Amino acid sequence: MTTSEAPRESAATAPALPSVSVVVPSYNYARYLPSNVGSLLDQEGVDVRVLVLDDASTDETPDVGAELARDPRVTYERHTTNKGHIATYNEGLLEWADGDFCVLLSADDLLTPGALARATAVMAADPDVTFVYGNPVRFLSGGPLPDARTGARSRTWTGDRWIRGVFRAGRNLILSPEVVARTGAHHDAGGYNPRLPHSGDLEMWLRLARRGSVGWLPDADQAYYRIHDSNMHHSAFDARARLEQLRDGYESFLDNDGKDLPYRNAIHTAMRRKLARGVLRKVIRTLDAGEDTADGLTVRELYDLAAELTDLRKLPEYPGVRTRMAIGPRHCRRLNPVTSLITARRGRDWIRWHGNRVRPV
Repeated sequence: MTTSEAPRESAATAPALPSVSVVVPSYNYARYLPSNVGSLLDQEGVDVRVLVLDDASTDETPDVGAELARDPRVTYERHTTNKGHIATYNEGLLEWADGDFCVLLSADDLLTPGALARATAVMAADPDVTFVYGNPVRFLSGGPLPDARTGARSRTWTGDRWIRGVFRAGRNLILSPEVVARTGAHHDAGGYNPRLPHSGDLEMWLRLARRGSVGWLPDADQAYYRIHDSNMHHSAFDARARLEQLRDGYESFLDNDGKDLPYRNAIHTAMRRKLARGVLRKVIRTLDAGEDTADGLTVRELYDLAAELTDLRKLPEYPGVRTRMAIGPRHCRRLNPVTSLITARRGRDWIRWHGNRVRPV
């Protein structure tokens, strides 16, 4: 070896790559599995292991899964009876995942190049971070994949600050495929709640945030979220069912992991106000369009649904809703500019009288 040559690092002394366990629950998604698993096996800078967990599919999933499992990094397992998505999630994450980090990725979604290395780097640099998320990119099934941003800049919030922000938002800020979590924190948090089939993920992010900090990659698109007719969010859910699931996800967290939070009552009130304001805005949009029903409910039923959450008279949308409901959808559509002006003035009056009493959480 000449003096200018540096000794090569042997495989024995090279630092171990972060290990990531990826659980891919699948039910009749055989057509999506090759691209899904391919996006995982192509990840660089990490040691990936993949479990395709087939929930008793009736399509070609067994054949596709067996073919994919020819790669030693892929395991294919099949339920003999359908257990449902929550039980499948918990089986994969709690019983199988043993890497440093873990991912739950629906069989119809994909990860973007470099997603795992970007997320695990944030958690390697800060042991207090329990999960990292970036931005999901929606794309139409059958169409080309959009270009993904790959920025490595990260931001970290304390768990308390993130929890407050999610309650103030009144909605789930995460789709799901864009999350990489610390496996130990996931195991400590326990499984997804079977009573929350459509908001268990929201509760899970809050539970993980209770156990540490939260990392965000603002300049990175971490996952591709496929839009197609059989997406779970296309399930026949009316406005009441969706709202109740969202509310129950928040309140389940507060009744369990968040029951000792000193600001528990404040964020609970803020969340219910935010949900009620969203319903009232739907009432306004529906009436202005000349309609009297939306998402399977009449405007009166929507109004009553909002009233179950908080005192509507204390909300800025209240004057506009009452004006529109008084004149009816047919006149609302015809008098839309006039109605908007009247309710805007009433809204300003409301702010003058009540605004000084409103305080952020």
